[in-house]
Amino acid sequence: MTKTDKILAWHFVNDTLRDGKLIPADGVTLTIPPPICICKRGLHGSKRLIDALTYAPGSTICRVQMWGDVKEQIDKLVSSNRVILWRVNG
Repeated sequence: MTKTDKILAWHFVNDTLRDGKLIPADGVTLTIPPPICICKRGLHGSKRLIDALTYAPGSTICRVQMWGDVKEQIDKLVSSNRVILWRVNG
């Protein structure tokens, strides 16, 4: 995977991001400069919806694309870039 490859993933949100910022509109790219670290720093998501549910802080389900600096574990990934493609209240 290169830094330009985009990964489709799932991400749940509440009314705000975990850092208190407002959830961006669909199509708005969030970027966090490296270094990133799973569970500590970066933009998170999961390839499988059932895995994302494990980390859900709220009921809004977002389909996202993630790219840039990416680190992956079995049930989650973190990246330096993420954009919400669409969302639905679950």
